[in-house]
Amino acid sequence: MSKSRSKIIETAIQVLSVYDSASLEDIAEAAGVSRMTLHRNFQNRETLFKEIHETLIQRTLSIFKQAKEKYEHPIEQMEDIIKTSAGVKGFVLLMKENKEHEDHDPNTCKFSEVNKELREIIKKLREEGYISQEIPDLWVFHMYDGILFTAWEAMYTGSVAPKEIPSLSWNTFKKGLLMERRD
Repeated sequence: MSKSRSKIIETAIQVLSVYDSASLEDIAEAAGVSRMTLHRNFQNRETLFKEIHETLIQRTLSIFKQAKEKYEHPIEQMEDIIKTSAGVKGFVLLMKENKEHEDHDPNTCKFSEVNKELREIIKKLREEGYISQEIPDLWVFHMYDGILFTAWEAMYTGSVAPKEIPSLSWNTFKKGLLMERRD
């Protein structure tokens, strides 16, 4: 990927995380490139968004992969994933994109890979008695999304100190969903 293409994608993620209706001109200006350079790299807004979406999915998958390599226990994996993801610019764009395309083909949709990774950790947490059988997986998914969206919102508005966001996000998930295991 060319340096200008990467710079445009990174800038677009930053700009669109704050101002989701930013124009291509706004993005080009923020990236310090001409509109012609932007269009040479991306035919239109849809092409740029597709590339942003792919970039964010790859980042999310990388966060999951690193947590699984770093920790064996699903609680520690989930804590690392939430703390790493909390307040990351761009996550809100990934959520919006996913919400607008509810009918994903699980065999071809890249976001399905993220859901598969999350579902695997949820299954382990449930098997080990940390998540009640009464709580459906979709509820856990929505809670995860909601916490990360709240983290982004707090970061964006400045209502919480950025260094506090990861711990607050994890504690909200842990205390709102996870049960103490009874051995």
